[in-house]
Amino acid sequence: MDAGEALAPQKHNSPAKGKGRAAQDAAQPRQIWSIATVDALPLLLAFAMASGAAAYFLAPAEPDFEPVLLAPLAMAILIALGRRFLLPSLLQLCVWLAFGAALGMSSAALRARLVAAPVIVAETGPVMVEGWLSEIETGAKGPRLRIDVHAIAGLTPETTPKTVRLTHRSRLEVSSGRFVRCWGVLRPPPAPSMEGEYDFRRQAWFEQLGGVGYVQGRCRGGTLGAPDGMLPDIRMKVAAFRRQLAAHVNIAAGDRAGGFAAALVSGDRSYMRVEDQVALRNSGLAHLLAISGLHMAIVGALVFYLMRRLLACIEPLALRVAVQKPAAIIALAASLAYLILSGAGVSTQRAFIMLAVVFGAVLFDRAALSLRSFAIAMILVILLQPESVMTPGFQMSFAASGALIATYEAWTARRSASDKVLGSFSYSWASLAVTSLVAGTATAPYALYHFDRLAGLGLLANLAAMPVITFVSAPAAAAALILTPFGYGDLGLRVFGYSLEAILWIAQTCTEQAPGGLSPGKQMPGVSLVLFSAALGLAVVARGI
Repeated sequence: MDAGEALAPQKHNSPAKGKGRAAQDAAQPRQIWSIATVDALPLLLAFAMASGAAAYFLAPAEPDFEPVLLAPLAMAILIALGRRFLLPSLLQLCVWLAFGAALGMSSAALRARLVAAPVIVAETGPVMVEGWLSEIETGAKGPRLRIDVHAIAGLTPETTPKTVRLTHRSRLEVSSGRFVRCWGVLRPPPAPSMEGEYDFRRQAWFEQLGGVGYVQGRCRGGTLGAPDGMLPDIRMKVAAFRRQLAAHVNIAAGDRAGGFAAALVSGDRSYMRVEDQVALRNSGLAHLLAISGLHMAIVGALVFYLMRRLLACIEPLALRVAVQKPAAIIALAASLAYLILSGAGVSTQRAFIMLAVVFGAVLFDRAALSLRSFAIAMILVILLQPESVMTPGFQMSFAASGALIATYEAWTARRSASDKVLGSFSYSWASLAVTSLVAGTATAPYALYHFDRLAGLGLLANLAAMPVITFVSAPAAAAALILTPFGYGDLGLRVFGYSLEAILWIAQTCTEQAPGGLSPGKQMPGVSLVLFSAALGLAVVARGI
């Protein structure tokens, strides 16, 4: 019997017809701890893995690779022995947590070795950089070009970085997916300017970004074709398609909000104005730029609903097959395509994994467990990208998701059958306010720690923006997707642009009323963030109570 089984209540020993229920409720008044349910072990494993990965990156020196790699195997053997010899449940639980921490640490150590690539060691003079332009990012001094390097003048193949990032200050005449040639000045990825600041070198290492710098003059298109290998070739074609899609959406959605719409549809933020990004960040609406659960749910749920209705109209198929299953497969494929097109950020990966768990439950006729899907998403992201544990995107995305899932599970279990809560507010309208409040509260400490400030009117901005996103932007985006095959997709995109103009107006108004935000004046201690994270994890395990 493992720890979950030892602590779990028996599912079928409740008194019949309510007899003796009062005594049972007295023993477990609210069943607060989800550690007593099927969700416990995946959640605890995910939190332990995150702690182990963070411990690896916070270690003052690189630990020995072999012991770190073998530690999860040793813990797994201890788990098997504990079950074999029926060790106390608490001891088994401690071993399970140790296994998670060891697994997170070994994942981080293994990935750090797998992505090792050459790094520029000193500033170079203007040199010719040749490679494939994979992404264009927004920068304060001009577009930032991320280039998959083919060759750099004066460097041998063994010392040539795989990727560099160059700021392009002149008019840009090249597009993603093309082979380019640039005269550029290269430097090593910068170290923190003072203790406690974000270490960009860690992010650069895991992105195989071996140098940063700027372009002298302009980058020009080259004559070399696609890179060798099927996967690099596909990656460049996807990058080119993303750029074309972003350019089209930027025009179709209107001049004012076209860049915002392009960022939401394709993940390409290069068309966004810098002042708009600043306004969204200062108003607490920057999370809308991260393609996450809302955007993925629009795509997946819409495709699932439409395909289910369409397949149900095909009588020979509907009589022989449960139409929700092929509809789930098609919706999952559409969500995967959106994941790839959007750039596959951490928040997008998390949303896709959770959506995949839901559609998988449909395929196998199982109930989709929200907290379990949350735990599975965290485990897979840590296994694939353990370095993301140290990023604000990972921390804020999972903090908001976990807090919202736990809150809504507790709320849904307690709301009345009349579907009315908070007085005269309906559940759907009240949920908008609760979503803004819970997500803002859960992410506030991480915003303070990483950015040293909070949006002064963040709650108000989210309360004003969420109805627009829910009732206007999402349906408009869905309409654009439906109308595109018939040649009228631009109509939906234009309405989408109008709704985003309203969001930008809200962001700018809230920024003007509280331009400086709320800042403590000094950086939050790391211990405070750890304690808050532990408290939030405990609240999620306790199902939001």
